[in-house]
Amino acid sequence: MRIKTFFLTFICAMGICLTAQAEIDSEISNSFKAADAPLDLASSVNGKYVFVLSKGSVSIYTNDGKLEDAIAVDPSFNRISVSGLDLANLEDKIFLSSESTGKVQELSYSFIVSIDITNAPFLGMPEAPVSIVIFSDFQCPYCSKLGPTFDDILKKNPETVKIAYKHFPIRGHAQGMPAAIAAIAAQKQGKFWQYHDLLFQNMRDLKPEKYLELATSLGLNMDQFKKEMADPQSMAQVNKDQQDGISAGVKGTPSVFINGRKVKDRTVPGMQKLIDEELAKIKSHQ
Repeated sequence: MRIKTFFLTFICAMGICLTAQAEIDSEISNSFKAADAPLDLASSVNGKYVFVLSKGSVSIYTNDGKLEDAIAVDPSFNRISVSGLDLANLEDKIFLSSESTGKVQELSYSFIVSIDITNAPFLGMPEAPVSIVIFSDFQCPYCSKLGPTFDDILKKNPETVKIAYKHFPIRGHAQGMPAAIAAIAAQKQGKFWQYHDLLFQNMRDLKPEKYLELATSLGLNMDQFKKEMADPQSMAQVNKDQQDGISAGVKGTPSVFINGRKVKDRTVPGMQKLIDEELAKIKSHQ
């Protein structure tokens, strides 16, 4: 009897709890029509893209339904999933699987982005068909090691490649922004790359006095240098570079792009492969 009483009391308590539950308010936040009949779909880790698997293709849409691209895949694939870790700067990987064949395939992807380099300092021929854009921070040790790599790239491609620099000071690097502004002040006097090299050589000792010392060593007009450092337009240029980087998907430094393609292998052979592909692509359209 005691057990039965407990049971009935418990049921009543559950009934009270159930009637006290909040109602669910739902609405359709977004919808779009896929180009082909969807078999399966997945979202990118950052929520910006939707991957729609149809028979023989994966279509990539923005979250508002704009078709970015379509990738041909094995028609037997009928399942899709995405993995990645946005906070750790790990790019998404798409996994496709086939119920009928048991086949599983990993698919890597990257978007070709447009990056404004109108006012960016560059090395190489101004009209070179291949542009390498680097987003960098003067307190980034990995960025400081790329100089010899780019020297080799320019030696191998003196007429076809130019290298443009974009500022992307990392939050947490106290001297990242001031160093970028100082580099812009040096750029106004035609000494960006010389100053760039000195900043990396002194990256562990960056401070206001050091910027003046380095400018003096290059024979810069110090009154003009100080004026440019204090000019709000110098900071505005750094902020624009950062925004361009964010728009291109930059999350850390160094980030390198070749004609808008994100570079994963930053060795000379790795970048040369992409350069050759871009040159072949240009030649095929002539």
